[in-house]
Amino acid sequence: MSNFTSCGSFSPSSFASATLILPAVSLGNVPQLTADLLIFSLGLKRVGFVGRGDTVAPFAGRGEKGGEIVTGVIEVYGQEGSELYVIQQRSPTLKSQKDRHITLLKTFINSNAFGAVLILTSLDSAIQNDAQLLTPYQRIIPPSLSSLPSQLQKIQNIPPLSLSLSQPAASVQNITSSYPPFLPAAGLTRRLLTALLEEKMPIPHGAIAAWCVEGDNRGDSRSFADMVLYVLDLQDVVQVQEPASWEGLFGTTEGWSGGSGADAELYG
Repeated sequence: MSNFTSCGSFSPSSFASATLILPAVSLGNVPQLTADLLIFSLGLKRVGFVGRGDTVAPFAGRGEKGGEIVTGVIEVYGQEGSELYVIQQRSPTLKSQKDRHITLLKTFINSNAFGAVLILTSLDSAIQNDAQLLTPYQRIIPPSLSSLPSQLQKIQNIPPLSLSLSQPAASVQNITSSYPPFLPAAGLTRRLLTALLEEKMPIPHGAIAAWCVEGDNRGDSRSFADMVLYVLDLQDVVQVQEPASWEGLFGTTEGWSGGSGADAELYG
């Protein structure tokens, strides 16, 4: 049984061989903000939903267009016949539903035969070493992946992630290899990477991790969107633009605002 509900006349057959951008809910919500920028800048439309929304916190709000509603359901954006689709998850995964949530995404990806999956995640800058201060983005690729599809070839130009952190004692018992690596503050990224490798013939995939801190993360998200467009070889044809919904994202421009207002220094 399909776990995807289409909007209008959209056909899931369009997913076959396409690239899926999958943001993980992680530090600073940078992947979600990056997905917002990609959706708006690429002119993508909502084509459907994954699941029923019962694995994430309930949420609803007004969208960019009059009458449009955005929800806590896992939304999928793209266009009929497009080679690129973006998932947007606007609320966190329920703690009691983490396993179901991962299974939901895994089933959606595998049953629709995507050609490649690119996971976006974020890590705490506080754990960077001196060398990593010069590398704002690092890649995570399964060592068992013999080759990358053309859609992800340029991810190899990003330095590989290297962390020298002690793993929590509770998780060490369940580790059978060094992949996926321990990813503090990266949400369900590690579980996603593990789930995608469980198939006999896993769909080619990888992840890009962005170093960040909590605060006004618009700048981090714009830079991350530029990096994703570079990997997808779209950097010369798409200019990143902020959607209207970002007005007042971190406060207004007057008074105790934060954001880009007079008190922006509060956010670093």
